[in-house]
Amino acid sequence: MLATEYAKHYEIDPQHEGESDVAFKSRVAGALRAQDRLIEAHETYQDERYEESDDVMTGLLGALGQAMQGIDYGSYDERKIGDDIASGIIVKSPNRDDALMALMALMLFGDKR
Repeated sequence: MLATEYAKHYEIDPQHEGESDVAFKSRVAGALRAQDRLIEAHETYQDERYEESDDVMTGLLGALGQAMQGIDYGSYDERKIGDDIASGIIVKSPNRDDALMALMALMLFGDKR
């Protein structure tokens, strides 16, 4: 799991006893996102390398799109991964004004707490 590899490399707490793999990946991805390590954050969240994953690229595209618009949703770091993915889906959408698409993306990739 990439979360384990990146947690060790960037000195992030290892997986806690009883912490699910999903929660661990989310926590590590959030910590990496807070360090502005966007590629590693999205690779951790998807557990795939960017060059092998359209999903990672969607998240990176969303982060880039937000940065170009000067948007900061003010979310805590784990939530920003979901914001990146949702924004990437919108950026890639042929009809960027589709509010329903934005809502669905946020529901799918937003905060799971």
